[in-house]
Amino acid sequence: MKDKLIILILVITNFISYGQEQKASFGIQYKPIIPLKYFNSSYQNSSQLGYDFKLNPRYSNTFGMIIRYKINKTFWFENALNYTNRNYKLELENNNININDYNNFNIRSYEIPLQILTYIRISNLWFVNAAFGASQTILASDVQSFGNNFNGFQQNFYRKSGGYRALLANLGMEYRNQMKGHYYAGISLHFPFSETGRIYPEFSEGNNIFNDGNFNDKFFIEVPGSYVTLDLRYFFPN
Repeated sequence: MKDKLIILILVITNFISYGQEQKASFGIQYKPIIPLKYFNSSYQNSSQLGYDFKLNPRYSNTFGMIIRYKINKTFWFENALNYTNRNYKLELENNNININDYNNFNIRSYEIPLQILTYIRISNLWFVNAAFGASQTILASDVQSFGNNFNGFQQNFYRKSGGYRALLANLGMEYRNQMKGHYYAGISLHFPFSETGRIYPEFSEGNNIFNDGNFNDKFFIEVPGSYVTLDLRYFFPN
């Protein structure tokens, strides 16, 4: 993990240096993740042996710094370094043994998105932007957490190879003022090419035991990880 973070720092430093040579625009961004089922595939319902599980994303967000520099009159290149904190609630219900519990946990990650941007000028200071690209995300760690009512209820989230790649698409509007900077609002799609990890829930209370067998045979819940964000950005004046 330490080596991967060092690589992240070296990559973003390289882009900052290159951006300074190109007289790039530097900014900051905050992106709340929209917690709606239509936009968020992390909602999952799974059942096994009378144990019913519901995985629900909670309010989450991502923030970081962004660099933009001009390629030509039509296209710009965007690079960023983002920190993402995704919150989840895993619910457990088993009517046969009268069990109802939930488990809150969060998954932290670091993302380097690379996008190509183009825009249409609709007035003197207003622009419509569209961007498309991909990102590399490194998940900070595996996660273990326990139930609110039963310590015997626990979830174990395991990363997929420490991280994943995702498709990115973005659309928004930008107000550009040479003295005050650039203000941007838009929406983005983050769509991983594969699952981001797996949750292995377990329960043990008296004679009631679930999912404690051989790891390769265990029941698991996939975490797809796609989401839509509301993007708020500010670029400092050059």
